[in-house]
Amino acid sequence: MTKSDFSAEIFASSALHLDVVDEFIAITQAKLAATTSDFARDSLNDLLAGLTEQRETYRAVLAATAHPLSTPALAA
Repeated sequence: MTKSDFSAEIFASSALHLDVVDEFIAITQAKLAATTSDFARDSLNDLLAGLTEQRETYRAVLAATAHPLSTPALAA
């Protein structure tokens, strides 16, 4: 596997993970909006903070392995 192939694999995998994390964020935000429990809201806010951090990490990986692939994840 060449360096270019490896970079493309990292980019594709990171883009996929970013899509999944974005979906989890959307689900978490919807559940957060729907609950009135202070405990559940606190827990979901903690989860959301972790997911947001993961999203930023994947975005950094994507920027570092920039590849001409087109992905909707980058538009988010």
